Amino acid sequence: MRKYSIADTTVELYEYVFPQYINPANTMFGGKMLFLISQAGSLSANKVAQGPVVMGSLDSVDFIEPVREGDILIFRSRVQYISRASMEVGVTVWKQNPQNYEKRVVTVAHMAFVAIDAEGNPRPIGAVIEPADEMEEKIYRWGEMRRRQRMEKIKDRHQQRKDTDVGKVPTYNLYSAKIVFPAEAFFSSIMFAGYLFEKIDELAAILARRYAGAPVVTASIDDVIFYAPLKVGDVAHFYLGINYVGRKSMEIGVKVLREEKYTGNLEKVSSSYISMVSTEPLTPFNPWQPYEKRRWEEAEKRKKQRVERARKFRECIQKNVEEPICD
Repeated sequence: MRKYSIADTTVELYEYVFPQYINPANTMFGGKMLFLISQAGSLSANKVAQGPVVMGSLDSVDFIEPVREGDILIFRSRVQYISRASMEVGVTVWKQNPQNYEKRVVTVAHMAFVAIDAEGNPRPIGAVIEPADEMEEKIYRWGEMRRRQRMEKIKDRHQQRKDTDVGKVPTYNLYSAKIVFPAEAFFSSIMFAGYLFEKIDELAAILARRYAGAPVVTASIDDVIFYAPLKVGDVAHFYLGINYVGRKSMEIGVKVLREEKYTGNLEKVSSSYISMVSTEPLTPFNPWQPYEKRRWEEAEKRKKQRVERARKFRECIQKNVEEPICD
């Protein structure tokens, strides 16, 4: 059994924010940020698993600092907890001013990765985390807690995988589909999660911009759990709808289905909620259909939770920019 301290699992990536990463609002495209977060997390997970890994889920991510062209991004990824075949991985992202090198936290992300074999099935990792000090012990316990919470959320994952119903079409909606190409796959012909995040965020931005009539930016993405893998040759179906509209922000629901390349069978890949913010005030939208009113009410509750989550996150960062361990 291999043994690691949390520090042993650390991987750091540095990235310039190039012009091609910038959106029409002159800030970094949220999908690209999620891609790089996924890449950093995968590197730490692969380092510990010593073999192929895939992302099983992503906890809610809030972007609290705008990133602009020319900024330097620092991604620090660490494995925080290991179970039999999965790992809890944390990624902290800073932006650094290239003139004075001042660092500011952009976000902190937590993910679960699963070690897989050549056929894409879970395999034992054969390693454990042994915290090296009091701080690592605290991080380890938080990772353990997140795993327990996640297992509770996915206890019905087999039933969720069969949930291919997209419900009634919202007033403001968008549908898209794409084939998964080899260039988007990684281990075992499974689509890399970062590419999927890029596509989801791009489509959410299209729908949000249509409604806003102005540039939009990604503020947050709620928990994303992957119930079925997207493999090379599969068709990914994307269903998006606007659930809620505030003064300058809106919530977009996203559901992704997998159409198996040979049988045509459908499976649910994931569902999530993305919060987008407009640079201009939004036109009010008053839902009148019963199903849209229900979605609106549920989205309002999630918005309150996001606001509180972001507030706690900012308070946490103010206490420690170098080690922002936020529960």
